Amino acid sequence: LSPSEICQALQKNQLFKTAHKTFSMKGQSTAVVNVNDQSKVQHHFVSFVVNKEGKLVELDGTKKGPYVIGDCGDVLRGSIAEIQKRLNSGEISHKMSMMTLNSAM
Repeated sequence: LSPSEICQALQKNQLFKTAHKTFSMKGQSTAVVNVNDQSKVQHHFVSFVVNKEGKLVELDGTKKGPYVIGDCGDVLRGSIAEIQKRLNSGEISHKMSMMTLNSAM
């Protein structure tokens, strides 16, 4: 079957729809109630942005606020350098996904 045919078959399959709805309502994890204890958080989103002053800033929901890393002219190169530094030091794991968002030139 082609990907399109598989998609159509799943869309029409009532058993698949019911199972998906049942599991999607359960969620995958328990929410962390104590915001000061992030020790059980294993997977979360972190963003890197360059602010108006040309500083690379990390936005991480497990930290108390934005963390200014330093001067940066290119958010992609700056983010890669920071991530590589943290990987090399063992601060973070190589088990991650990355995505970049950039304005059109």
